[in-house]
Amino acid sequence: MLNRVKPKKINGKVLNGAMFWNLLKSYVESINKGSIPSIESSWAYMCKNECLKARDNSFDLYLQTINEELKAGGPFYEQELKDIYNTSKKVALDHFQKVAVGEVKDKYLEDLKEKMKQKY
Repeated sequence: MLNRVKPKKINGKVLNGAMFWNLLKSYVESINKGSIPSIESSWAYMCKNECLKARDNSFDLYLQTINEELKAGGPFYEQELKDIYNTSKKVALDHFQKVAVGEVKDKYLEDLKEKMKQKY
C-alpha cells in the first residue's frame, strides 16, 4: 500500500519531511487566524525556513571543514591556507545548492558568502 503513495510536490519540488511539516504548520497557522491557507504564501514560508536552515548548516559545515584541515597542524604556507579556505567554501556552497529551495535562495546564498568572508 505504501508503495502507491506519491511524494508531495509543490512547484515541481519534492518535499522532504521537514518541508512538509513547515507547509502543514503554515496551513494550520493560517486556519487558526481565520483565513484561508494560500499555497503560494505557504510555499514562500517553507522556502524561507529551508533556506535559513541550509545557510546555517552550510556555514557550520564550512567551519567544520576548516577546523578539520587545520588540525593537521602548521605552520601553513599562504597558498595552503588559501586552498583550505577555498575547499571549505566549495563544500559549504555545494551543500547549500543541494538543499536550499525557492526564489529566496539567492538572498540566503549571499548571506552565506558574506558570513564565510567575515569569519576567516
